[in-house]
Amino acid sequence: MDQENKHPQKIDITIRDIIPSFSESAFIRMITGKNYKRVLNSVFPSTKERRVDLLLELEDNSILHIEFQTSNDKDMLYRMLEYYSLIKSHFKDRSLYQKLIYLGEDECNMENSFEDIGISYKYEIIDIKYIQCDSLIESNNIADITFAFLCNVKDREKLFKKAVAKLKELPSKERSDWFKKILTLLSIRPKLSKEIIDFYEEAPMLEISLTIDDIKEWPIVGKLVKELEQEAILKGMLEGELKGKLKGKLEGKIEGKLEGRLEEKLEDIKRVILTRFGILPEDIENRLSKIEDLEKLNVIFDKSITANSIDEIEKLISETTKR
Repeated sequence: MDQENKHPQKIDITIRDIIPSFSESAFIRMITGKNYKRVLNSVFPSTKERRVDLLLELEDNSILHIEFQTSNDKDMLYRMLEYYSLIKSHFKDRSLYQKLIYLGEDECNMENSFEDIGISYKYEIIDIKYIQCDSLIESNNIADITFAFLCNVKDREKLFKKAVAKLKELPSKERSDWFKKILTLLSIRPKLSKEIIDFYEEAPMLEISLTIDDIKEWPIVGKLVKELEQEAILKGMLEGELKGKLKGKLEGKIEGKLEGRLEEKLEDIKRVILTRFGILPEDIENRLSKIEDLEKLNVIFDKSITANSIDEIEKLISETTKR
């Protein structure tokens, strides 16, 4: 994925982070039918430096070049040909295989071959969403399990449980990093919305803390947070206007509007709690309904977006109402 590629930078970085973890990978064996001996240098100096996604030496001494692509690129055929020329010039006596792994949601429509005077060229395109890869669920390699979310896996529930179990085995920082990698890759495929939400809701159980910026970058969940945040900004602006007009005959009308804002804010908080944890305990709902201070509700709303547990929400309500 060189600089000409227009993919979102975060997705490119995530895929590059995952690539080194393909050591002993079942995914590589699955798409090649061979093991590999070592990872080769993927940078090729030329007039303009080129970097390929993954370059491997296979067990039969042949060379395998893999590119990962998240969207259709009309110039991909010629980029792959350029890569072929660069790689072959370094490994003149080796057989060279090229595979493009397409991760995107749209149908893949890139060309992969052409013939011209004196030349015939072809590389293989693998659309990952059509690969039958239930075997990856049995792998203990977290990179295999991560990529399995984008494959054609029949037992999605088993994959989900395996991913959660594997994440629990990892040290805290590594667990958090891989959790975010899985959600970032799922962002390539918004149609997997249920898996995105289900996996996101595992964060508190896996003791993973997420920032607002983390959450906003993921589909479905991030969209909901952005909508709620925008509503909060608009309501805050309205509240400021109302405070400036608290006089004369408008006072009664303004109080009525503020009551409406309180009700709307309460509903926003309830939506966040239900989205994050799937339940809204009656005790919490009752305590929230007794708060008549919009500022306090704003504080609870903001902090509930990143709370890690229901207990944390209860503590937050107690602390806020004491002020």
